Amino acid sequence: MTGNITDLRHLLEPANLNKLRDFAKVYCFLAFHAKGDPAIVEYLRSGTLPDDSGPDIMVIFTLDEPAPIAVPITERSFQPWAEIDVGRHPAYQMVRALFEGKPVPPLPGLVIFDDLTADARALYVSLADLDTAYDVRKRLRQIFTDVAYATGEAKPGKILNYLSVRLRRHAINHESTESKPINEWLLQSFQVARANYGDIVSTVSLASNFGIVR
Repeated sequence: MTGNITDLRHLLEPANLNKLRDFAKVYCFLAFHAKGDPAIVEYLRSGTLPDDSGPDIMVIFTLDEPAPIAVPITERSFQPWAEIDVGRHPAYQMVRALFEGKPVPPLPGLVIFDDLTADARALYVSLADLDTAYDVRKRLRQIFTDVAYATGEAKPGKILNYLSVRLRRHAINHESTESKPINEWLLQSFQVARANYGDIVSTVSLASNFGIVR
């Protein structure tokens, strides 16, 4: 599924979020630096993320250029922000905002959350130990498999608890954030990306392209 959302605030209205749940039960944010994390960039360029994530997971990440329509991911997609310092990179700023007041775990990483409507916590899985696109694909496929299993087995509101157990079983280290208003975090993230002349894009399984969250 791919789409073009013209107003993020409109997307985050309760009625629209309820419709979004028809396509995704869990949401992930993939945080990486375009120059500092080449394994993740190579993985994204390979185009397997929609198939790897499966039908119930929406994955969002920052794109280093404005994207008014659905666009393919190419090498040029990550050039404009390549020289931005790690301390100021929009994706890293977004993760630091989740851990405000606490030590920030190693970046890059994957943020996993299951509720966009209210204050909620998130799980963070660091990907800092992965050296190749193959390593990234292998780790993410395991995480997405565990997410899919958790959504099928856990009771409402307990998905992240169930997922945490699954991740530990597969020796995947992760951390939990404090409860935060995820919808406000997404809006702030959008503003940070746009302030740097970028965008936030999303992908859902069965898509041939990447949909734009605007």
